[in-house]
Amino acid sequence: MAAAYADVVTYVQHLAPTWRKTQHEGFAHLLAAVLERPTLCETELARAWPQPDQPLHGRLKRLTRLLANPRLDELALAVRWLKLSYHFSADAPTLADGRPLLPVLVDTTYFEPFACLLASVPCGSRGLPIALTTYHRATLEACFPPPAPWPAPHVPVPAPGRRLPPAPAAAVVERWPSQNRIEQHLLRLVAHLVSPALRPVIVADRGFARAELLEHLRAHQQDFVIRIDAETPVQPHRFAGPRPAAEVLACPPGERRWVPHGTYQATARVPVHLLAVHDPGQAEPWYLATTLADAAASELLYRWRMRQECTHRDWKTGALLREGDDHHALTNPLHLHRLLLALAAAEWLCALVGLQAWQELGPPPAPPAPAPAVPALPAPAAAAGPALPPPVLPHRGRTPRLPPGLRRFAVRGGLSYIRLGLEVLRARDLPALVQRMLRWLGAYLWPYTPLWRPRHERYRRLHWWPDAA
Repeated sequence: MAAAYADVVTYVQHLAPTWRKTQHEGFAHLLAAVLERPTLCETELARAWPQPDQPLHGRLKRLTRLLANPRLDELALAVRWLKLSYHFSADAPTLADGRPLLPVLVDTTYFEPFACLLASVPCGSRGLPIALTTYHRATLEACFPPPAPWPAPHVPVPAPGRRLPPAPAAAVVERWPSQNRIEQHLLRLVAHLVSPALRPVIVADRGFARAELLEHLRAHQQDFVIRIDAETPVQPHRFAGPRPAAEVLACPPGERRWVPHGTYQATARVPVHLLAVHDPGQAEPWYLATTLADAAASELLYRWRMRQECTHRDWKTGALLREGDDHHALTNPLHLHRLLLALAAAEWLCALVGLQAWQELGPPPAPPAPAPAVPALPAPAAAAGPALPPPVLPHRGRTPRLPPGLRRFAVRGGLSYIRLGLEVLRARDLPALVQRMLRWLGAYLWPYTPLWRPRHERYRRLHWWPDAA
């Protein structure tokens, strides 16, 4: 067992407080099974289900019922993942409008014959997921919740009355006309969930560089930094003729070239800013199309896109999954979609536990600042919670030594905080560390918990919170 069941179910309750008790228990069993057996095969996960004396067919039936549950509010997870990403995400620059930038890394990973379109936020050396969808690559059947029950996180939750509970934002499988429409719909969902106090920026690779998507993002006033092909025709200004980006943005190694107010594509002529970045040692430059008016901010956000590749390695052949490629033998896209939701929840759990271990077992904190003349307010609850992600280690050069408290978890090379969290969950002598993280998580997410009826409050005070009297 990778973690105590009580800790896992408490973690699920904090992430999805509006779920039913049976949904909490079933998703906690699934999360514990993913941590214990790193695979997406339903039969192997059912073997890790509780009650081993029950026939395997019965445990597999309980698992498939959870994966096909039509009332599982999936966006409750996405809303709270976004709230956590506001705290742990990298500090992006703030432009002239005063709103902090929130880079949203978008990429596709494949579980043949399916594909997972993932949106994540850079946190340290990883991109932690905030939303995803799964679709069949041939039939284009994708999993999305209907737009009607989408939550509005920036709108205050009304007091409960004698009305029916809102409909859950559960994903349904629908056929889409093209893969482009699937990508646009996920970006629309992310823009709907992000707080209006932030300025989300879509960061994507060349697979998303097409005029239709750029026009769609501009029409919905969404910023982006997207890499384009060297052969794509661009124009440095509206009166110039179209030429390949490699000619318009040619620059030697070690230099950058910034062309504001250009256009993208020969016929559509989408208004964008163009940037070329040619680092020493790179085979070819990066050609970027962006709506940001700052070249340094555009380059920085695209450099963070590489952190999502580490997340794909964790998912498929790294810390979380060992058989994540095409060995799942699944035929239902909704089943894979729910399994990937559990995998994303497992990555957040490992990240939070790893950062809590970095806070308590990592390097000693910096010396405190001199005491002010006026007594300061009490330290917030976040001071005792997980640490911010450690700095990203360079790919080349000598790996720094780990603090003494973390060396027991390292085998060779660097130790990511995802891998550290997984090892702490497996350790038998550190359950108190996990419980302290869960107390912090409950305190941090409590302001985003909906208002309850009195009977709900009494139940949760008695049976939910681990530190309740």
